[in-house]
Amino acid sequence: MKTVIVLAHPNIEQSYVNKSWLEALSKTNPEIEVHDLYRKYPDWKIDISAEQALLIGYERIIFQYPFQWYNMPPLLKKWIDEVFLQGWAYGQGGENLINKEIGVAVSTAGVSDVYTESVFGSVEQLLKPMASTAKFVGAKYIGHHHFLGAYTPDASERLLANQKEYIQFVTK
Repeated sequence: MKTVIVLAHPNIEQSYVNKSWLEALSKTNPEIEVHDLYRKYPDWKIDISAEQALLIGYERIIFQYPFQWYNMPPLLKKWIDEVFLQGWAYGQGGENLINKEIGVAVSTAGVSDVYTESVFGSVEQLLKPMASTAKFVGAKYIGHHHFLGAYTPDASERLLANQKEYIQFVTK
């Protein structure tokens, strides 16, 4: 399945988890395109028609980013607002994302104790807007992959196993 990673990491070179995921993926699946929004749009001026044309060419879209204040980075929010337009992504004539698969890969600095219903909400709850967006545009939401606690003492050990799970999620 032709897949694109829409990467929204404000500083991928300093990333621990997201950079590691992408390096592992490039070794096993170099055909998967990584579309880095912060690299492509440092001025935040999004080329809407180019982005829409990009998405048309793929069957699976994986949004990858670090949680920031329990949400997506601001450039990704802007990108969705500007690219998923009425008449293109939804509404009359908006059929370009129907039946495409949409998933999310997120990393957090916060540990698993923080991402529970009783504290700030589970990862699933916090990703509900992405699932709802996929449903609204007629796409199939395929779920998410996550890595919690990027800066904990055991992070490097856990990340090795998590990389394999990430690759399976992206390529399943």
